[in-house]
Amino acid sequence: MPPTPWEQQLTGSSTSHRRPAPGERGNTFSDFEYHQQKRGGHNEAAGASYSRHADEQRRGSAASRRRWSFILQDIPGAVQGMLNDVSKGYVTRVAAVVATTFGVSYAVYKLVLQPRQLRRPLAKRWSWCAPPVPITLVEKNREKNSNMLVYRFALPNSYDYAGYEPVSSVRMMSGHVRELSSLSRWYTPISHPDERGFIEFAIKDCDPGRMSARLRYLEPGDIVYLGRWMREFPYKANTFQELGVLCTTSGASVALQLMNIIDKNKADDTKLCLLYCHHTAADIPFRETLFKMYEAHNKGRIQVSYNVLAGGRRRGGATPIEQNMYVGNIDPETIAAALPPPVRAVEVGAGGGSDTVPQLVTYRPRLLICAPQSMLTVMCGRVSSVGNYTYWQGPFYRYSGFLKDMGYTSSQVYKFGVSTHFLADH
Repeated sequence: MPPTPWEQQLTGSSTSHRRPAPGERGNTFSDFEYHQQKRGGHNEAAGASYSRHADEQRRGSAASRRRWSFILQDIPGAVQGMLNDVSKGYVTRVAAVVATTFGVSYAVYKLVLQPRQLRRPLAKRWSWCAPPVPITLVEKNREKNSNMLVYRFALPNSYDYAGYEPVSSVRMMSGHVRELSSLSRWYTPISHPDERGFIEFAIKDCDPGRMSARLRYLEPGDIVYLGRWMREFPYKANTFQELGVLCTTSGASVALQLMNIIDKNKADDTKLCLLYCHHTAADIPFRETLFKMYEAHNKGRIQVSYNVLAGGRRRGGATPIEQNMYVGNIDPETIAAALPPPVRAVEVGAGGGSDTVPQLVTYRPRLLICAPQSMLTVMCGRVSSVGNYTYWQGPFYRYSGFLKDMGYTSSQVYKFGVSTHFLADH
């Protein structure tokens, strides 16, 4: 009988357990063998699917069990591979060295240098290590009938102090006052270097003036910033026997700083003679508030004279219209009458007994000139700042003016050089 259709699916299948006849191909098998084959194929498929599922579970469990500690273990090898890479290894090594250097430097700056600098006085701090110091305006007073303003600022902490060495100036940065662009100028403080918690400046209200316009509109509570300090003239107590200071209206801060320091140190025997130049005699700034006070407290140590362009009539050569006041442009006669001479002679040893022979000792006083460049040119020659670290007095052969004709040497005269130009440093 012909095979059934399902038997045709298996070549050589048979429904009986018979042996193949002679000449018949032996590729048929019984129903038992067929079912055995089916069960074997099912088991093999089930085993394969089970093995695949087990592999997936093992891979999933391995992925889920992978921790950061395992990843961190691979980092040294990955970094070493990047550093030893043929094409990018050199660049990677250079970048690693630069990044490490900058990182360590920044950490040392923030954690070591900057905190140490913030504990020092303002003038003793390294400008490249310490950030600008924010100071808050406390009060602002205008000198009567003048364009000079005294600004009193509070330092960040009550124990902070300037700590400068006279005569010194500091760079003041306006910040974005009244939404204006930031600007900086050099100003000389008039407060004592050891005063705690506060600092004062005497600043001329120039019109026009970029920096003075910003300071003019400051209100109590506004903040400006102090930057680097510059020591100008090295002054120490009892170093100079006599000092002569000539300054104009805007240069009064130099004289006020020296007066304040001499006034606070009663052991300082230095004698200070000031010639203060102003336009008129009626409204001389600081005359009633500070100059007379310093003179009264320091009899024989501080002497103040004034030179004005208007306010009286000159009665003869260098004759004051009132006590210690002269009229007209600065000339050799006024200098000789108000300031120390080029050479001073004093007797030493007189009054010590009949056997003591007095000796005549000479010394040369120092002159400090703080005036505009146009005035310096006539008196002693111009001056310029060197990198805002000090004032360059110029070569000896450029020293000129009527101070030289009067007998003052270039080593006796120190020039500060105030300028009203808006690009000037000071």
